[in-house]
Amino acid sequence: MHLASLLLQQFKNYESLQLEFGLGLNCFTGKNGAGKTNILDAIHYLAFTKSYFNAVDQQNAFFGGNFFVVEGVLNQANHEEKIRIVFQKGYGKTLLLNGNEVTKFSEHIGSVPLVMIAPGDVALIQEGSEERRKFMDQVISQCDAMYLRELIQYNRILDQRNKLLKDFHFNGGFNRDLLESFNQQLVASGNYLFSKRTQFIEKLEPLFLQHYAWLSGDNEQAKVKYESELARVPFDVLLAQTESADLDLLRTTRGAHRDDLIFTMDGNPLKKFGSQGQQKSFLIALKLAQFDYLATLKNTKPLLLLDDIFEKLDQYRLAKLFAWIGEGKFGQVFLTDTQLERVKIMCEANKVEARFFEI
Repeated sequence: MHLASLLLQQFKNYESLQLEFGLGLNCFTGKNGAGKTNILDAIHYLAFTKSYFNAVDQQNAFFGGNFFVVEGVLNQANHEEKIRIVFQKGYGKTLLLNGNEVTKFSEHIGSVPLVMIAPGDVALIQEGSEERRKFMDQVISQCDAMYLRELIQYNRILDQRNKLLKDFHFNGGFNRDLLESFNQQLVASGNYLFSKRTQFIEKLEPLFLQHYAWLSGDNEQAKVKYESELARVPFDVLLAQTESADLDLLRTTRGAHRDDLIFTMDGNPLKKFGSQGQQKSFLIALKLAQFDYLATLKNTKPLLLLDDIFEKLDQYRLAKLFAWIGEGKFGQVFLTDTQLERVKIMCEANKVEARFFEI
């Protein structure tokens, strides 16, 4: 699988842009603010129908305009697929595959497996549990359409249950049967999510440990642990135990929507005790493990997007990464950097064929 071309119209800082890509490494170089990362974000749009950085579609339009187009031609095993995403203010977003409209965007997720490594990934460590659940959900959803359906169902029922709790409070009354109906639906979807997340971490962690050992030289003990109350208390029992608190706080206080990933270094919380270098290595190892996980389950190498990777790794590890690129470990790679010459030097030293775009 590879992305053959990209067409942008009125997208971010590009009024119009058309690019054709090589099968291996594609490098975008230029000054900060030139729009290198915006190209990576456009590729992310093709895979997930949304930006990696900004969830508000209109804010991704050219200078606050009212529409944009992102279009790419993807070459799969035996066929070519044109993906076209059109946003227009007041009409929303449209997804077209080979000219045919896709009404459920969720059905498209996973058709373009993709891994992106960007400076903002530090939010996985620094921010709350929602960021880490999003990471789990995005990776699993690319491989498991049923998981994505159950996730959507869970969030829908959770929202309805929370509205019901507020209705009990503001309008008076309490309907046990109605609440129990929502509980049963929430438990069914929540248990499915818990099962799949458990299986995911069991497969991901060994891959992560391999990559972290390479990055750190086996100097520290890093760990990724899946934390869920459902591992200790059945979900239906948990909802019964917290019913009084839910009624008081007007929201569902416990469940799969509170799951988390715990990142540690030598047994200590990574956020508090990990150095900046350890945190960078941890995140890159996590994303490379994600790549291996997707490649195995999808039976194809995901697109790999590397934003400012030169700022994250020392020369030794950069050389190893470029050697892997040259050996074809990653398939098609898209990379940004501010310095053309240092990318060329690294490519030449590691015999990596690349296509360069000066932005």
